[in-house]
Amino acid sequence: MDEKLFGADPRASRLVGVVEDSALLAVMAQAGRWIKLLAVAPSHRRRGLGRQLIEDAATATSGKALRLWDHPGNYLSPGLDTGYSDGRAFAASVGFRQVGEVENLRAPLVGNPLVSEARSQAADARAEDLGYAIRRVEPADRKALLDYVERAFASVWAFEVGRALDGPRRAVHAAFHSDGAPVAFAAADGNNQGLGWFGPAGTDPAHRGRGLGEALLLRCLLDVRGLPDGGVISWVGPKDFYARVAGTTVDRRFVSLERPL
Repeated sequence: MDEKLFGADPRASRLVGVVEDSALLAVMAQAGRWIKLLAVAPSHRRRGLGRQLIEDAATATSGKALRLWDHPGNYLSPGLDTGYSDGRAFAASVGFRQVGEVENLRAPLVGNPLVSEARSQAADARAEDLGYAIRRVEPADRKALLDYVERAFASVWAFEVGRALDGPRRAVHAAFHSDGAPVAFAAADGNNQGLGWFGPAGTDPAHRGRGLGEALLLRCLLDVRGLPDGGVISWVGPKDFYARVAGTTVDRRFVSLERPL
């Protein structure tokens, strides 16, 4: 939890706790209008501490609707797990309503013939035959890649890619055009480091349909083999692509929750 409580964040963060007799009973990490972590000690639940922290967060947002968990850039999860009935009941009691639903997929990394060194090398070779260089991002590539991700996709994605580059696995790979410019990227183990979640990833529209996403996905999945959640693809977009390339299935479902003004 150090990452969520004390780690860098693309938005201004605040950490609020409830303390009694020098004991920490509840804690909340907030970034902008997002509550990215809220926890109350089991022995002190149903005392209004969670509600107290929610109201504190609402006051701090200056009239913006609150969101739970799905904080872009440094999230604990892409929403509230649909199986956590107590959490959903609490959220409803303090005014949150469902505004969406997302899924995590999981690609099996043990005994999966789709995720192998041989398939990765073949995907690299096909991309190279089309004039692209596929490689792990090196320190010398950092600025060009992060500038590209921020310009072509989103600043929070650039932040996440930077975190992955700084992580112990440095699980960031990119496709470079013949002119040396990055045109596609994929990262893993940037958010919730040590678990092995995949993402973000993206390919420039002008270079799609050439196998770059497949090559980069396979490289990242091989990087996170052996991690507790290696193979989890969070906040999913193109489900059919992931199923075809890596044999993914739905792992968990989450609801997106917002408290309207």
